Amino acid sequence: MPTRRTATALLATAALAVAGLTAATATAAQAATGCKVEYTITNQWGGGYGADVTVTNLGDPVSSWTVGWTFTAGQKIVQLWNGNATQSGAAVSVASLPWNGSLGTNGKANFGFNGSWSGSNPIPGSFTVNGTTCTGTTPTQTPTPTQTATPTPTPTVTAPPTPTPTPKPTQTTPPTSSGFYVDPTTQGYRAWQSASGTDKALLEKIALTPQAYWVGNWADPSHARAEVADYTGRAVAAGKTPTIVVYAIPGRDCGSYSGGGVAESAYAAWIDTVASGIQGNPYVILEPDALAQLGDCNGQGDRVGFLKYAAKALTLKGARVYIDAGHSSWLPVSTAVSRLNQVGFEHAVGFALNTSNYQTTAASKTYGQQISQQLGGKKFVIDTSRNGNGSNGEWCNPRGRALGEKPTLVNDGSGLDALLWVKLPGESDGTCNGGPSAGAWFQEIALELARNAKW
Repeated sequence: MPTRRTATALLATAALAVAGLTAATATAAQAATGCKVEYTITNQWGGGYGADVTVTNLGDPVSSWTVGWTFTAGQKIVQLWNGNATQSGAAVSVASLPWNGSLGTNGKANFGFNGSWSGSNPIPGSFTVNGTTCTGTTPTQTPTPTQTATPTPTPTVTAPPTPTPTPKPTQTTPPTSSGFYVDPTTQGYRAWQSASGTDKALLEKIALTPQAYWVGNWADPSHARAEVADYTGRAVAAGKTPTIVVYAIPGRDCGSYSGGGVAESAYAAWIDTVASGIQGNPYVILEPDALAQLGDCNGQGDRVGFLKYAAKALTLKGARVYIDAGHSSWLPVSTAVSRLNQVGFEHAVGFALNTSNYQTTAASKTYGQQISQQLGGKKFVIDTSRNGNGSNGEWCNPRGRALGEKPTLVNDGSGLDALLWVKLPGESDGTCNGGPSAGAWFQEIALELARNAKW
């Protein structure tokens, strides 16, 4: 639901605008009079970088768009989201997707990518949109690289967010009645900004609801630290509480859709570095599925020891840690209690349930209370992001599901601490039931989730 925005990364923005360019013959897919392209380098490390591109149509409405530019220093696009990219030598072309191609006058669309570079990484000096040249002033500065490794994006368990290095937002933080932070750089937020009509109204339900930020997609810990520092810093500046999912346990997801994780020998150092980036007091969901899959595959190392260490390191830096314990249809209560007791609660506040799953809030609460009673009243949180219609027994892009209750703190004496949106609704669980790769934006199912919501 999976990446981004760093206070230590150097930003460079090329804002290229033009008005008054007239096409000889304009079709619905052409930019009739002008365009603006903003190209922002969001992160840069040794040999790689992340960029965000915003397209503004200054002409007549268009039904699709294609942005073109030429790299001048051998850069290459490695991974791109919210568009279809082709590159031939230095020439790059990025075309819209079916859901974000329609742009009215002054309408905006956004895409981002991870790229590679060597020697220098200058900003492209010229862009076109549907063949119309966008002219203007280009900054001459080039960001200085930081010495971190090329990120290796891997999707999170049951569809965590795509590892998208996301730009520091220029817009103000949207209002929310919740005390949790709304991140205006998610895929759902960008899809909402690009939509119109009924789709826009539906996607607003997702975009303006606080959701978690998943960290664990970068092999290099300093890069992950910068991501956490930026995200939590923005939340604190907005006066809101951030929510983080730490997801890098060795042997992650037993090699399934979200396989990967940090090497056994590197996990403690990775956790220490990431924890050092925490600002404020974020809610942290620690390692989804790690306890539920305990012993299910090789390569897990001392998983209980890893979780103990992570809970301590994160808590000492200000985090409010909840150890993930699966969901109500996975482990028997006695097994969940036994495994949570192995890790212990010297540092963790409690446990988390239903991450990226669809079990109802009622079922999850009953299950959580039974576990809590055997753990001396430990607190728990429930992921309600997609449980509005409960589960149909499927976990991978099931149809007919709905957004669940909005995130909120709970103080009803039941042991339930909060309802959270841990999984980011609209991001695919994997290549199943017509979905794209895990973590990629799945517009069709996002609209379905919002349409079926009971609010």
